Amino acid sequence: MKICLVSHSFYPATSYGGPIFATWELAKRLSESGLEVFVATTSANGKERLDVKENIYIKHQDNLFIKYYHEEIINRFSFAYFFGIFKDVKKVDLVYIQYLYHYTVLLAILASIYYQKKIVIAPRGAFSSFSLTHKFILLKKLYLSFISLFRKNIKWQASSYLESKDILRNYNNTQVYIINDGINYNEFQHYKNINRKELVRKFTGKQFNEVKYVFLSMGRLHNIKGFDIVIDAFKLLIKDYPSAKLLIAGSDDGVEHDLKIQIQKLSLNDSVFLIGEVLNENKISLLNNCDFFTLGSHFESFGIVIAEALSCGKPVIVSNKTPWKDLEENNCGIFVNNEKHDFYLAFKHCIKSKYNKKSIQYYVKARYDWSIILQDFIKFINNY
Repeated sequence: MKICLVSHSFYPATSYGGPIFATWELAKRLSESGLEVFVATTSANGKERLDVKENIYIKHQDNLFIKYYHEEIINRFSFAYFFGIFKDVKKVDLVYIQYLYHYTVLLAILASIYYQKKIVIAPRGAFSSFSLTHKFILLKKLYLSFISLFRKNIKWQASSYLESKDILRNYNNTQVYIINDGINYNEFQHYKNINRKELVRKFTGKQFNEVKYVFLSMGRLHNIKGFDIVIDAFKLLIKDYPSAKLLIAGSDDGVEHDLKIQIQKLSLNDSVFLIGEVLNENKISLLNNCDFFTLGSHFESFGIVIAEALSCGKPVIVSNKTPWKDLEENNCGIFVNNEKHDFYLAFKHCIKSKYNKKSIQYYVKARYDWSIILQDFIKFINNY
């Protein structure tokens, strides 16, 4: 089978967060399974362009080819894509589309309809109440109304039960399949142990005489991630644990300045740190050497970094706006109301609780390792 994977951005465009890594891993593993994957994307990486060859398919490995289209207006328009996507779609059997509110998606759908190709769309949170009530609300409604004209030609892939409900709420009686994002579990098992003081010094440049607990939060610095809620909760926590530290990792996506002001106003300059984007070994080191992972997101269709933290055996404290509702019954952390006082109480509860690292790791490996997710995805497309 030949697949055209359409995404407005693609690895190594890491500024867009976790889905980039998930899509990258899926493309590699599908090609390794014998399927031919042709990625049609752009060279956009936030407000910049990737340093890659453009407008031509590049062979990454056997069965995996990537074409980075040049955009005249980054994230807005590509003349080459406008004409090229029809050629890309024509030669494949199935078109797999990531995201929804983007011109690359609309053109890919039209090309797929024209050539009568199978279509699968992973909307990546496009139907969430947060997305539908923030920015360009009327335009999104009009866009979804237009997409609904082709609903009989489209199958939807939701990355969680939460996203499935969102899709069905907007397009009832449509076909939705839940296939979670995957993680490379083994990748997170190789790391060097670092004590708390050294961990904080390494990523903040500050030396402290005592560091009792290290909490970690991670994601692009966007208002959807709810970092302000976690910071407010941490202000309450340090009254009980003055030497506790909160590290927030992620590239700026609009709220870094506001978070810095919040940290200053709350006098948390020696307790809460924005440490920028971390990748590869640094990410693995942080997740393995922190004590707890936390995320106050207002919406996550899945939350890859949560699965990554669990693969390191870390208890997680996450918002009930994420799909991780079975954390507590599996003794992997706390699923908490998205309010500062609730997070504060959850922080205290986690500190006083006992968690089994191996049990947490088994929970995530048995459900979300790529070896499992890949088979689910292949079964899905083979039964289209």
